[in-house]
Amino acid sequence: MEMKKKYLSMMMASLMTTGMAVTTAQAEDVSVSGDIGVASQYVWRGSVQKGQPAVQGDLGVSYEGFSASSWFSNSYVSTEPQFAGKDVVEFDFTADYSGSVGDTGLGYSVGGIYYTYLYDAHSNFIEAYAGVSYDAVVSPSLTVYYTAKGVNSGFYAKGDVWVDLGLSTSVAGFDLSATASYVNWKNLASRAAVGGLDMYKDGISLVQLGISKDIEAGSVTITPSIGASIPVIGKSSDGERYIYGGAVKNEFIASVNVAY
Repeated sequence: MEMKKKYLSMMMASLMTTGMAVTTAQAEDVSVSGDIGVASQYVWRGSVQKGQPAVQGDLGVSYEGFSASSWFSNSYVSTEPQFAGKDVVEFDFTADYSGSVGDTGLGYSVGGIYYTYLYDAHSNFIEAYAGVSYDAVVSPSLTVYYTAKGVNSGFYAKGDVWVDLGLSTSVAGFDLSATASYVNWKNLASRAAVGGLDMYKDGISLVQLGISKDIEAGSVTITPSIGASIPVIGKSSDGERYIYGGAVKNEFIASVNVAY
């Protein structure tokens, strides 16, 4: 997510955030960049975080293969009594090291993400991730996310594993991407039946599709994109599909990126 977060699952950025990328500084091998933008809605791993247009932005610094970034978005309405009616603002902090193996086309990335929520600090959690990718006509990538620190609510539990398998390519100037996701929940037996419903199922959980195109306009690049998030996890007894304990449905996300 973007980028929202520097993931090898290449699609998260185009589905979840758009923005105006601006390189603010560059000295030798150190670069600082940022973006600000809007998405028609904010969807994370199939779950709607903001069902209305969401303002999102990113600020990052990189040196050789190392990078650190922060990303924000307005999100759901806070359930904390003292913040009633306020939109939760999500801030995600990512540290990453990425590189490649010679001229083989093989790339790799390792890092961690600290998800924080202004007006809902009880939902803060941490993921570690590692991924590999291969540069080809159709480029595959595989990224594994591990919840290193969960929350008391159980939505994000230590030991949860989320895996993204992605494919990306370019056709006639259009960038195409597809991601299939697998989830394995920690302590599944104690989380599976919540309120009499089976809200946590292991297996293939989500398919995401995206298409975008860069349009050059002088020194500005305009990138419109459309994405789809399609849950495929098994249905619960009420006929709904659940991810992270919440019902999920097919979602579409439209965005425009302006960069210079």
